[in-house]
Amino acid sequence: MPVHHGGKVGGAAKTLAKKSSSKAAKSKAGKTLVNHKTNCH
Repeated sequence: MPVHHGGKVGGAAKTLAKKSSSKAAKSKAGKTLVNHKTNCH
């Protein structure tokens, strides 16, 4: 799978990767990534 840099999906991945991100932000980012994966891969 290609790595996404920048944009909405890349931003979501960065949020998940960062330990300092809040739980709400991670939850939202996770949803974004799941949606993207089901729609585009």
